[in-house]
Amino acid sequence: MGLWEGLFAARTQRMKASDIREAFKLAERGDIISFAGGFPSPETFPLDEVAEVAEGVARQMGATSLQYGPTEGLYELRELIAHRMTGEGVPCRPEEVLLTNGSQQALDLIAKVTLDPGDAVIVEKPGYIGGISAFGNYEAAFWPIPLDDDGLQVSFLEERLLENRAGNGRPGSGPKLCYVVPNFQNPSGVTLSEERRRRLVELAVRFGFAVVEDNPYGEIRFEGSPRPHVKSFDGDGRVLYLGSYSKVAFPGLRVGYVIGPEDVIRKMAIAKQGTDLCSNTFGQKLIVECEKRGLLQRHLRSIIDVYRRKRDLMIEAMGEHFPKEVHWTYPEGGFFIWVTLPEGMDAKEMLPRAVAEERVAYVSGGAFFTDGSGPNTIRLAYSQAPDEWIVEGIRRLGAFLKREMARRKAGARPAGKPPLEQEIGELSRTF
Repeated sequence: MGLWEGLFAARTQRMKASDIREAFKLAERGDIISFAGGFPSPETFPLDEVAEVAEGVARQMGATSLQYGPTEGLYELRELIAHRMTGEGVPCRPEEVLLTNGSQQALDLIAKVTLDPGDAVIVEKPGYIGGISAFGNYEAAFWPIPLDDDGLQVSFLEERLLENRAGNGRPGSGPKLCYVVPNFQNPSGVTLSEERRRRLVELAVRFGFAVVEDNPYGEIRFEGSPRPHVKSFDGDGRVLYLGSYSKVAFPGLRVGYVIGPEDVIRKMAIAKQGTDLCSNTFGQKLIVECEKRGLLQRHLRSIIDVYRRKRDLMIEAMGEHFPKEVHWTYPEGGFFIWVTLPEGMDAKEMLPRAVAEERVAYVSGGAFFTDGSGPNTIRLAYSQAPDEWIVEGIRRLGAFLKREMARRKAGARPAGKPPLEQEIGELSRTF
């Protein structure tokens, strides 16, 4: 590594392993109940139906199904997305849609074409690690804005924007982008209210920044009424909308998309050419055929029932087994519950002991904050674990939390490092 230490770009010093990606290491272990990875449940995948569709795609398209495709993506799928979004209050043409390798690539491309080192990006506090990483890789400066039960605290953001303008004495001195996950947010599970969506766009116009609306979970709603997209309030093309088939369909296909003004889409397509030339042609055509056959609509209806049941099981088990001093959110959809422990507890420091003593894992919440706060928070994902594991895993985690709180009250410190800490190595350090 000595040679390469002198060859790495300076910006790599800001890069670190994603806690979410590291979660795979625990999710693959059969002896540990993991609530770490927010992955779709494999039990929901309609394998037989997808296999039939895939065979049809191969026969229909022939060698073309395995060939390179256009950078912007298959026109047929872009047309389907544009039609659906128009019906949801976001007028859209296929030329305003760029298909990407999941919405994560869209985040990277947006950062690549908009950010210079030091440019400010508004992020949620706590915020999605993948978005924070994508913008951080291009040396963004973060403005973390706290959340409450109605999502991003827009009034707090307005105060910060006014203070910044007063201090700099000129317009255009503030942030360049605002990144939000408005529906069943990762990691908190909260949803941005309709009024705050409107106000956010008004602030974007007033203070001259663009909004990146990332909506991977919006269709997985268990209860309540859908909110209008943030982009539906967009009158001048300053909101970029990100969608994905990863959570509502099949993540392994890596099919996502971004919607925005045609000139922005063109610039992102040029940047994409230097990254991967094009996205998965076969996967795009598979999605098109699944849409045509109504398979995706049926699949979505079925997974909503599955994930609602899993949420309810986890919430009920938490109420039964967690200490009364612990608090959590109640998501109306999506994959995640956000847990707040008493002040002074450190979820990251506790994780190796939770794995060693109870064989249960979670994601420590501090990784979702850009300002070093949130050590006493935890993200729990109910989406992937089998139902019986949810009940048993929460029982184990509740027992562990009660012991940890008893240790704190007694002033006792855990003796030495748990044996499993060496085994899980990097995972225990990055969580």
